[in-house]
Amino acid sequence: MVSYETKDGDRTKFDKVEAARSLDRFDVFHDWLIRNGSKFPKLELKDYGNEVRGCHTVQCVGDDEIIIEIPLKCLITVEMGQDTDIGRQILSSNIELDAPKHIFLMIFMLLDRRNPHSFFKPYYDILPPTLSNMPIFWSKKELAYLEGSYILTQIEERNVAIETDYRAICSIVPEFSELCTLNDFKWARMCVCSRNFGLMINGLRTAALVPYADMLNHYRPRETKWQFDNVLQGFTIVSMQGIAAGMQVYDSYGQKCNHRFLLNYGFSVENNMEPDGFCPNEVPLLLQLQQSDPLYEFKCSYFRRDACLPSKRIRVCLAENENYHMLLCLLRIVVADQDDMNVLTSVSGERGGRSIRDAQIAINVDNELRAMRLLLSITREYLSQYPHTLQEDVDRLANDVSLQPFSNERHAIIQVKGEKEVLHFLQDFSETAINLLQIRSSRELYQEMKGLQERKHQVLCSYVRSLLPLKNEEYGDARGGGGLYTGDAQK
Repeated sequence: MVSYETKDGDRTKFDKVEAARSLDRFDVFHDWLIRNGSKFPKLELKDYGNEVRGCHTVQCVGDDEIIIEIPLKCLITVEMGQDTDIGRQILSSNIELDAPKHIFLMIFMLLDRRNPHSFFKPYYDILPPTLSNMPIFWSKKELAYLEGSYILTQIEERNVAIETDYRAICSIVPEFSELCTLNDFKWARMCVCSRNFGLMINGLRTAALVPYADMLNHYRPRETKWQFDNVLQGFTIVSMQGIAAGMQVYDSYGQKCNHRFLLNYGFSVENNMEPDGFCPNEVPLLLQLQQSDPLYEFKCSYFRRDACLPSKRIRVCLAENENYHMLLCLLRIVVADQDDMNVLTSVSGERGGRSIRDAQIAINVDNELRAMRLLLSITREYLSQYPHTLQEDVDRLANDVSLQPFSNERHAIIQVKGEKEVLHFLQDFSETAINLLQIRSSRELYQEMKGLQERKHQVLCSYVRSLLPLKNEEYGDARGGGGLYTGDAQK
């Protein structure tokens, strides 16, 4: 399952690549499915080359119509892998595996595809042979396109996790190394990772590989829905709207950051935007306590409660969500002095225990200034790690004809571009906050805030409004009361 779609015209990427004539192995696959009771009368598969496929309508599809039905006998389930000799040995050994459900699907596929007379041979024969779009298989040159991104660490971690699982299985089933190589194991892992469906089959929660259904590419908002139908005893995909003849049929792989799409499916979405304007792209920021800080041990007591001693990596996107609030809390604690910690201690006492979340509300103006300066420093440091600027990425994606629609280089640029967009937002966020926090005149602050609503992101505007009590307190202390009138500024 793959995607190369956005909501600003990127469906046309498929139009730019001429679909090849259906290969013989796809004809055999089609006949195998039909012969065993599968139904998809209004659909056909198209092969775009470079292991890119798609599913298209040959007739108009109505709303709420079953467009794909694959019987249970054509599904490969977790339980089938568990029921092999090697699967049973894995179960009885109680070894820890990174992705147990995936492992049993892999085990069945790796063993069964060795059988030239396997029932599933037509399915195995149409699976992508190389998965060269998956980052764990990228060359050093291709990985270099991701320079500066934390995803390089995640790719290495994925490789290590897969090899660890492979070695663990070989340690209890020595002959497994003769049945499949580490590269075979990696290929199977990414096949399963990118193609499996989590299902409830006859009351049993499991995962399965579903031939044909796994050919649908990704698009949001979703246009189809799927489930295992206990009455039909098969996997079904149902349309959620009418689809004209000749159009591609899509599945939704869910709302995800591009790093998850790239790592698990081998693509990035160029305009990864939800209908409500939310963009789930994230950048992971590392917040660390410094051992040179005289309050290091004291601050650790706050970090321990939230299991992030002495550092935590926070995935931040352009949204006022839990991670956003955790980021602000961590920043405030990292830069806190003794007086700030005394304030937090009093809050902790009222709540019955220390927690990072005690710093959800800004402590005071000076602490907030230090927190925003730290955030600014972090974002500048992260941006400096990339060899190209955000604008250069934007220009290349828009104008560089050498960037083929389905190329690894293009998907890498899309990935790092999304990270830089978040970092630029955070840089602007911190710079704006610093500017406002340093204003000593209530009139000047009011004038600055009036223009923010039109010029800045709603997350930043909400944050600025949260600073008003602090600034009111500051002006009140300076003038013996009063403060800033905020009614108009909050509209």
